[in-house]
Amino acid sequence: MSLAYDDIKTHISGLISGGRLAANEKLPSERELAEHLGLTRITLRDGLNRLEGEGIIYRQNRRGWFVAPQRFVMKPAHKVDFNRMAEEQGFQPSTRVLQLRRQQQRREIYQAFGLEKSNRFYALRRVRSLDGRAVMVEDSYMALERFPGLEQLELSASVTAQLHARYGVSVSREQCNIQMGHLEESHAEPLGLHAGALGLKILRLRYDAQDSLIDYNVEHWLPHAIEMEVATR
Repeated sequence: MSLAYDDIKTHISGLISGGRLAANEKLPSERELAEHLGLTRITLRDGLNRLEGEGIIYRQNRRGWFVAPQRFVMKPAHKVDFNRMAEEQGFQPSTRVLQLRRQQQRREIYQAFGLEKSNRFYALRRVRSLDGRAVMVEDSYMALERFPGLEQLELSASVTAQLHARYGVSVSREQCNIQMGHLEESHAEPLGLHAGALGLKILRLRYDAQDSLIDYNVEHWLPHAIEMEVATR
């Protein structure tokens, strides 16, 4: 397997370094690659999966394999602004709203806000993309009574900026928890993955200057599209 993997990696790396394939461009089909390298489809796929783990390529459900762009670098010890950080790293960010609902929420959410089960929340789901590639599905929960008329805002733009402009609310600090897990279908499908695929889950709680919870966010990332950078003193 190691020799086969070396052949796969050398061939695909050569296509990229030689300029035949650029970031987000599609690789030849698995059948073409297997025939060219003289490998079985099973052996080839094992090698492609390893290359995906190294961040060299990525797979889209029912579409094939693509050259991976550079990873998005997140600094979880700092307040995170997706659009600003993406632009600073040379990406073109975009956001698409999948749904916005008003409803009661599960226990861990309403308790995080210090509210009761009877309280209602906005539940906003958006898919965030870099250079046209969907990399993260975000579920955001905000108390209905604190942000009346939220549905009138342009929610595909920066919610952080609009909460400040309309409601005078600014993020003072964040708390985040990072875990690996399996994606549910509702999160996997917008990312082009099968349900049950591995993903990176980031729970992000944002607070104002009075230490009141602004929003409860759960981000579901393509695991090979992101890397963490933490600086200590």
